[in-house]
Amino acid sequence: MLSVEVRAARPYKVNITHGFSGLKDVAALTGAKKIAVVTDGNVDKLYYGAVCEELGGIEKVKFVIPAGEESKNGENFLKLVNGFAESGLQRGDAVIALGGGVIGDLAGFAAATYMRGIKYIGVPTTLLADVDSSVGGKTAIDLSAGKNMCGAFWQPFAVHINTDCLSTLPAREVLCGMGEVIKYGLLDGRVSLSEIRAGISSSLIAHCLAVKKDVVEEDEFESGKRMLLNLGHTVGHAVEKLSGYKLSHGECVAKGLNAAISVSAALYGLPESTVTNMREYLSGFGFDLSLGFSAESIVKLVAADKKGAGEYVNFVTLKKAGEPHIEKLALSKLKEILAASFGGGYAG
Repeated sequence: MLSVEVRAARPYKVNITHGFSGLKDVAALTGAKKIAVVTDGNVDKLYYGAVCEELGGIEKVKFVIPAGEESKNGENFLKLVNGFAESGLQRGDAVIALGGGVIGDLAGFAAATYMRGIKYIGVPTTLLADVDSSVGGKTAIDLSAGKNMCGAFWQPFAVHINTDCLSTLPAREVLCGMGEVIKYGLLDGRVSLSEIRAGISSSLIAHCLAVKKDVVEEDEFESGKRMLLNLGHTVGHAVEKLSGYKLSHGECVAKGLNAAISVSAALYGLPESTVTNMREYLSGFGFDLSLGFSAESIVKLVAADKKGAGEYVNFVTLKKAGEPHIEKLALSKLKEILAASFGGGYAG
């Protein structure tokens, strides 16, 4: 078993292991007499029984949300918190978020707000959640205006990563997670291109989380350095929404990373060798790197993004792999670069 300790305002440990063994001990540490297990329709069939067996005699109540990003909405949020109340969940009780990023965000936000905050344990079941969304305390739901526009910073009590869950993921879900893995490779040299290409492993997950936890510990509430973790997400979130969430988050992050490389090259006049080196992280995984939507439609959504500031957006760029920078970028300039680099949706 590998462990990563996150020293946030409320410190917690991320255990990376095979199976669900040890989850009962973590749940016992919460002091909860009742646990609400929030999951989706797919994960429910695969893992709820095993989680229940591991938790033993502690009282459990199950909430099943339809799978998919479209379920991360206000209606399901209210169903959850009302369900918690109806089931008698008390302030000393806890929530388990059993699923991918959607469940983690939704269940975490419900835990953050129910009775002004109760404990929750993240039990991610996707690669994307393993390496990124399960750690750091960002919880949210989507609004019609954009992704993750309503949320709270609420750190988990603990995170239990069962790497055996990765064996049941469809190939597209693995690709989705690789979008975030590549982001960490471009952000920090601890996640090397050779390690990424060697395939998914416990150590790769741990290395991604080590990068994230260092940033979170320095800037838990995203007032500065934590914005670096948005690399690829400014354009990625816009494309994700424009696709009607038919494209996965990781696929859109990959598109956003490619866009960020183009923006970086245009702003800094980067040598072709540097650009090629950065794009090597994206090559060979089967990503479609075209944007598929006009620069105008993308920038319109970027303007409404929570990272925006009037006519500017805080945009994460790269001077080279491992050297990110937060650029106050004019929206007009972003539109100009995207139109020039991805005219007709083609990623050059």
